Amino acid sequence: MSQKIFIKTFGCQMNEYDSNRILDTVKKIGYKKTENYEDANCYLLNTCHIRDKAKEKVYHEIGRVKKIFRFKKKPLVIIVGCVAQAENKEMLSREPYIDLVIGPQSYHKINDTILKYIEKRKKIEETEFDAESKFKYFNKIKNMSGKVSSFLTIQEGCDKFCHFCVVPFTRGPEYSRPLLEVIDEIKYLADNGTREIILLGQNVNAYDNQGSRLSNLILEIEKIPEIERVRYTTSHPKDMTDDLIEVYKVSKKLMPLVHLPVQSGSNKILNLMNRKHTINEYIEIVDKLK
Repeated sequence: MSQKIFIKTFGCQMNEYDSNRILDTVKKIGYKKTENYEDANCYLLNTCHIRDKAKEKVYHEIGRVKKIFRFKKKPLVIIVGCVAQAENKEMLSREPYIDLVIGPQSYHKINDTILKYIEKRKKIEETEFDAESKFKYFNKIKNMSGKVSSFLTIQEGCDKFCHFCVVPFTRGPEYSRPLLEVIDEIKYLADNGTREIILLGQNVNAYDNQGSRLSNLILEIEKIPEIERVRYTTSHPKDMTDDLIEVYKVSKKLMPLVHLPVQSGSNKILNLMNRKHTINEYIEIVDKLK
């Protein structure tokens, strides 16, 4: 008999992409998506750590689930995402209702982790940093998004260590997926109705795999007839290179939109933030884009 999984996603577009890929994965062990809490045999919360009180939001959400299932059989409760990575074992000890905690770089282990829990009924925490293994695993499972506009993670992690940001500690060091693997996934999405691709990364314009940069990837996507529009987010001023700026001149599919966080208008504050660029350098990038 098939099991039903309810997935709730907090946070960024990358979490949306991850939730879709997690669903593609758990289908292999008999789970089907449900939109109703009450029907779920498994409740999965994909968390975000970037906002204030993110951790408390998770426990608040678990409290809601406990009330809903007070007089029903408890579902398998899985916490994934950046809060899971940051808090890991603490979550299992603080909230007994949680069964599994899985970090963003361990999603390729989710089926084995679920099956192991069902067999032994022992709480499990998986939070190793292993982005390469994760994407190699996902490459074997077709992306069933089927949406006209589809998110696609091409880069994960960050090496910048801005002083206000938790990403290097929750997503690990920068990792860029091989260009051909990305193109294959886009072609499959295009065959299934996708017409717009939104390329994602914590530092998406830091994408660099064996010399192929974001500019090279965009020009390769340009060759896929079914794809009509390309967007990307979010970028860092330090990685806004001339070759990427030039693509805006020649590409017919790259949308005329740049998400380029300025963070502050003060060089002193930018330095305290460890942002690694100045206001003058930021303005120079904007002038080049114009």
